[in-house]
Amino acid sequence: MHSDQIKQFDPSSLSSSSSSSLTAPVSALVSEAVPSPPLSPSSSSSSPNEPSLTSLISDIHKVLGPDQGLDSKNIDAGEIIRLMEQYSSNSKDWAKYAMFDHSRAYTRNLIDDGNGKFNLMILAWSKNQQSPIHNHSGSHCIMKILDGELQETLYDWPNRVEESGESADITAAVVESKPSIDGGVPLNVSRDTMYHANQVTYVHDSIGLHRIKNPSQQQGAVSLHLYTPPYQLCKTFEEKTGKARSSGVCTFYSVKGTPVCD
Repeated sequence: MHSDQIKQFDPSSLSSSSSSSLTAPVSALVSEAVPSPPLSPSSSSSSPNEPSLTSLISDIHKVLGPDQGLDSKNIDAGEIIRLMEQYSSNSKDWAKYAMFDHSRAYTRNLIDDGNGKFNLMILAWSKNQQSPIHNHSGSHCIMKILDGELQETLYDWPNRVEESGESADITAAVVESKPSIDGGVPLNVSRDTMYHANQVTYVHDSIGLHRIKNPSQQQGAVSLHLYTPPYQLCKTFEEKTGKARSSGVCTFYSVKGTPVCD
């Protein structure tokens, strides 16, 4: 990792929408996994009555701590989603974790490892970049936009998963590739949604595959992600053929504000 590639988040670049309290009540719709439109801004993120990132982490530990993550029969996914919705983005909370590397599509910055029961992390998205289409290896994924906007495209699973022997870094900059010469069936898009600051969305393998994209050519984007249980490997998919390959080990760019990526 080159020192000139690491860039901390600059609070002065914060988009105006990230300081308002926009909320998409996904928790009320988690069974359908379709978020409603955001509400109008009602208060500033600096309100003393709103939870901080530290209190959000504490509350997540309280909910997930006694059990084994969202797969436990005693855990309601909607409860975790509500906690994420209640937190209003404040760059003072998370700027130290938002490390950009513009040689990558995005970086994965671990905030809390949940004592092995979940991973809470900041993803810092480069301009006009996207993730590959991927699954979540049985993990529940809850994403909240902290700054900028992100586009989520959901795909149906292919009828048959054919996996190649290759693996790839899931955070590598995505380059459109030519479809494999041995054919395949294109993935079907089931939904395409643009999310703005303080909106929350939820995905699980039972819902489908997805891709996240920062469509802006002017600024990066920042998102908060909870994965439970944590996972190290997933599959990525070619959009034009539906063919899969391993992501390789999903590593962290930084841990608790300290860069660790080589």
